[in-house]
Amino acid sequence: MSCFPLCFRNPPRSRFIRGFVHPLCAWRRLLALALAVMVVAGSSAQRPTIFDAPQSSRIVSYELDVSLDSATRTLRGEGRMAWRNPGAVPVDSLQLHLYLNAFKSDQTTFMRERGGTLPGFAEGWGWIDITRLETQAGADLLEQLLFIQPDDDNAADQTVAAVPMPSPVLPGEAVTLTVAFEAKLPRILARTGYEVRPDGQLFVMAAQWFPKFGVYEIPGQRYVPPDAPAGRWNAHQFHANSEFYADFGTYDVTIDVPAGYVVGATGVRVETSESDGRRRERYKAEDVHDFAWTASPAFLEYTDHWRHVNLRLLLQPEHRGQARRHFDAARIAMEGYDRMVGTYPYTTLTLVDGLGASNGMEYPTLILCGTRYGAPRWFRLSELVLIHEFGHQYFYGLLASNEFEEAWLDEGINSYVESKVMDGHYGPGSLVDLPGMPIGSRAAHRLLYAKDAPERGALVTNSWEYASAAEYGKVSYSKSATVLSTLEGYLGWPLMQKILHTYFERWRFRHPTTRDFQAVAEEVSVQDLDWFFAPYVYGTQVLDYAVTDLETSQTEDGWHTTRVRVERLRDGVFPQVLRVAFADGTAQDTVWDGQLPAATFTFTHEIPAVHARIDPDFLVALDINRLNNGRAVTHSRAFGLRHTFKFTLWIQYALHMLASLF
Repeated sequence: MSCFPLCFRNPPRSRFIRGFVHPLCAWRRLLALALAVMVVAGSSAQRPTIFDAPQSSRIVSYELDVSLDSATRTLRGEGRMAWRNPGAVPVDSLQLHLYLNAFKSDQTTFMRERGGTLPGFAEGWGWIDITRLETQAGADLLEQLLFIQPDDDNAADQTVAAVPMPSPVLPGEAVTLTVAFEAKLPRILARTGYEVRPDGQLFVMAAQWFPKFGVYEIPGQRYVPPDAPAGRWNAHQFHANSEFYADFGTYDVTIDVPAGYVVGATGVRVETSESDGRRRERYKAEDVHDFAWTASPAFLEYTDHWRHVNLRLLLQPEHRGQARRHFDAARIAMEGYDRMVGTYPYTTLTLVDGLGASNGMEYPTLILCGTRYGAPRWFRLSELVLIHEFGHQYFYGLLASNEFEEAWLDEGINSYVESKVMDGHYGPGSLVDLPGMPIGSRAAHRLLYAKDAPERGALVTNSWEYASAAEYGKVSYSKSATVLSTLEGYLGWPLMQKILHTYFERWRFRHPTTRDFQAVAEEVSVQDLDWFFAPYVYGTQVLDYAVTDLETSQTEDGWHTTRVRVERLRDGVFPQVLRVAFADGTAQDTVWDGQLPAATFTFTHEIPAVHARIDPDFLVALDINRLNNGRAVTHSRAFGLRHTFKFTLWIQYALHMLASLF
């Protein structure tokens, strides 16, 4: 049962009169202190995951202490970070991501790809400087640190650094570095930074805020040849279109903020204390590949529970009426992904109502979903964003795909499952539920893919190599979801669900590739699917089949002969079902392999045909034009005009409402 709202931050304060503390207030204070101790003790006993043993290889570990200077929007951090060599040969250099340097100037790769400085951003630059970097033996590594640009040779970009080691890190050996750094948060851009509320209160979203190890891929892992003599670092620069890729490990992070701030973070809170006007909270996380946190004195805090998961919602005060809606959507998401994909193994999930461009982002056990004041119940954008961001706990968080190189493995597969959860729970109008004009999540993804240049962009593409941000978004999200909807139409949902579950169970806490996903799909379906993956996952072929002619004639003996001409209008090939409907309500199906540019089919029936349609059950979602899929023997111009006009308005409205999703 729900315990909402079990906890509500910012309660009324006790009243003081001339320094005298009323006995009742004193008792309240003692009770509050006792409750605080109980909360901390309870949190300490809570495990980060449901497992007793490590589930990942735990290549990295971080023990960090970070302090927020709210006046300067600056973070100061220190601690230890360790990396273990997973390969069979020594490694003589480490590589680190310094993501916040993407916001250091208008000449960084990130800012160049975005088109330079954004309006109003002149005072909002951000960066990260490492001030200390030493080995356990005390060797200073800072002088040897070298910024590298593996993707574009842009000397102004300082988002990746190479660190030569005094002595190679031996196979299986772990090297621990002592680190200190200072990070200036930018105005919120690319889901990280700070924003000031209209009432002057600060909101901080600390993401990509610390020096972070790249991924060292060993022979046989992902696309490194099994016979390669050594592994290689995979650490791309921070690009405008890309997200992230990192190894699993453990995090022990203490966050120091001004008293009165409410903090949310990855993992489980294990300690809390306050002194000298500051609040310190310590969090632990296991088997995750990132750590993010948020803080604001304005947050209202609510809690709920789902099975083994403690849910926590940090809400902007003007959105307090949306609290129940967030928890309802979270439950729908957790139930849906648990049923369709697999078990969520962590014991916490924090939902954050962020400000500005911080919303619509995911980190391990923490998602930024946002909301809108007065959002109507029939428009479920808030639900879609929350469900989508929770789904990233699976395809981003637990599978840890390389989002630089194969963003579709996260964004695309997640968009597909999100549409299954949304449409399965809310019905055909899962996104927009208006009478006569329902818009579902699956339909929305298909429209966003088909509406503009569907031939541009393959799913397997480096994220920074797409022609534009719009193309990256269309391909990585909507085209990918539509490709998988089409594969489901071909294989059937039972097989598709088994593919998702097998893929998740086999590759969680690892780093799968497109090749691995295809291998699972072929294993489960017991068939070669290269004919599908080659043109629609690796390639850019487009599907459009049409019924171009329908004629019925009567023979001398009273039988009716119907000839149907179907055409393949684009370069994509896909098996098709052609259905001819007769005047007595019966229908006849025939299967066409779809290979030839055109084909004519003949049907003989006692009753004349009235209609022919290709893909009558709408299983081939990749077909970009549904309007040409059918043809009737007789046409009513009024009927056609009325429904064409209605359909056009429907598309326009759908695209307008969805413009902000991606």
